[in-house]
Amino acid sequence: MKYPNIFLSSIFFISVVMLLGCANQQPPEGGPVDMTAPVIISIYPDSNKLNFNDNKLRLEFDRYVEERTLEESIFISPYVGTLEFDWSGTEVEITFSEKLRRNTTYVVNIGTDVRDRFRGQTHMAKAYTLAFSTGPDIDRGGIEGLVFPMKRSDAAAGVMIFAYQLDALNPDTLNPVTAKPDFITQTGKSGDFFLHHIPFGSYRVFAIRDEYRNLVYDREVDEYGVPSSIIHISQSDTLAAGVLMQLAKEDTSGPRLVKASAPDRNHVVAEFSEGLHPSSITLASFIVADTVNRRPLELIAVYPNPLTPKSIIAITQKQDSSKTYFFHAQSVTDSVGNQINPLANSLTFQGSQKAVIYALRLVGVSIKDSTQNIDLQPVLTLTFSDALAKTTSLDFVTILDNNKQQVAVEKKRLSDVLISIKPEQELLNKTWYSLRAELRQVHDWRDSTCKDSTKVWRFETLDIEDMSSVEGTVDDLNTTDTVGRLYVTAFEIGKRDPNYYIEPTDATGKFVFPIVMEGHYVFQAFRDRNKNGMYDSGKPFPFIFSERLSPLSDTLKVRARWPLEGMKIQMK
Repeated sequence: MKYPNIFLSSIFFISVVMLLGCANQQPPEGGPVDMTAPVIISIYPDSNKLNFNDNKLRLEFDRYVEERTLEESIFISPYVGTLEFDWSGTEVEITFSEKLRRNTTYVVNIGTDVRDRFRGQTHMAKAYTLAFSTGPDIDRGGIEGLVFPMKRSDAAAGVMIFAYQLDALNPDTLNPVTAKPDFITQTGKSGDFFLHHIPFGSYRVFAIRDEYRNLVYDREVDEYGVPSSIIHISQSDTLAAGVLMQLAKEDTSGPRLVKASAPDRNHVVAEFSEGLHPSSITLASFIVADTVNRRPLELIAVYPNPLTPKSIIAITQKQDSSKTYFFHAQSVTDSVGNQINPLANSLTFQGSQKAVIYALRLVGVSIKDSTQNIDLQPVLTLTFSDALAKTTSLDFVTILDNNKQQVAVEKKRLSDVLISIKPEQELLNKTWYSLRAELRQVHDWRDSTCKDSTKVWRFETLDIEDMSSVEGTVDDLNTTDTVGRLYVTAFEIGKRDPNYYIEPTDATGKFVFPIVMEGHYVFQAFRDRNKNGMYDSGKPFPFIFSERLSPLSDTLKVRARWPLEGMKIQMK
């Protein structure tokens, strides 16, 4: 009598297992991994729907997607309140918490961060935009453009585009650090973006790599890009196309003094939160004094630490090991000009009784022995372990040709520990030379002789026959923004340590790269508005427009001994 019950129980158990197996979402089995991008195959309401009066929308994908990535990548403008997501397989229903406004165009942007759940974790190839209106008309304005990553190796997709309508706003008060945008989208795989169905008017647009996904710009965390001019769309010109932005990162914090110590009785090592600009490292920038009577301890020299980029070394008169001193930095800056934080510019240290531990040695040279493919007019540097005597002659270092004849050179003392030497004229093509340093002639600040003897480094200049050249013209179609010279950059792609070249154009827009290493390159032009010889990305707040850029050229193959001529770059 028990057997039928056991049989029925078994059937019930097997059925439950089978149902659970069917309910469990599994990746497809067999065959190669599908690396295609997720696609939206249906949506409610239809795009450009008029007189819409519902409080929800529905999406269906062609596959399972990671629910979180969709929920973090959907942006609706104007604001519709918090969103509630109800998932059913590949479909999702999205409900708005706030009532929609009358006679208003709404834009739904679904960003490229939406990711396939199973098939290679691929992202949507480009942002998806849906527009609908609660009235009889729909806005027809649009902004399209391209965002270039800060580094060529960085991903161009997923950068947020924030658009702010300026018509009822004082542009000088618009701060993306606190103000959330009126309209939002994301860049696609190639960095392109599209903002459609927005009202006519004037706009300020930012490209933000929104690390915290909080829809505001976080300084020193988020990368940013700004356009080169204000953006207008109107009844007669409904689309602003070709908006180009180059990502950059702000550094608004000054350096901080984080450590000070005396390794011996004549040296103080001061470590900072970041490297200091070499031009700000002077005797007048630092004070060492007794903490009791505030009597200064004379500084003999100060220089960047040759072994640690974030620290400097100060040479003092003999310290008293029974005294505590304070080390004070004033007016020093970081590499972008931020002044030292006044709340973190002084520290104390105990005087040392140790004898001087820094023996003068050569600790670095910019080339290795037998290096080849050196530029025809190289700048070579030698770095020492401690400050050289002020009276040290630079005659100890020379460049010799194959016949051991001295080459005419320009020598400079870049700091108390750093010497540079550069040929006055270009060296001969594919020829061996020698950098020679008679180190016994060098003395430090105590007049002690360098511990090293004569050293020689042989190097060979590059072979022009293995090089090429590139010539072309830049055609600037903008006749109103013409301040500053045009420059062209060439960036090698596909290498870990790529070559980079920059050349100005002449008055007609012609440019020449006379020596270019063989490889694959992209070219780009910019208008140097502030005349500093480099591209400037502008600032988000207080707002500064970026300098104008051209689109990137196609990737071009530069072949040795085959000059590339007739290249055309167009700017708008």
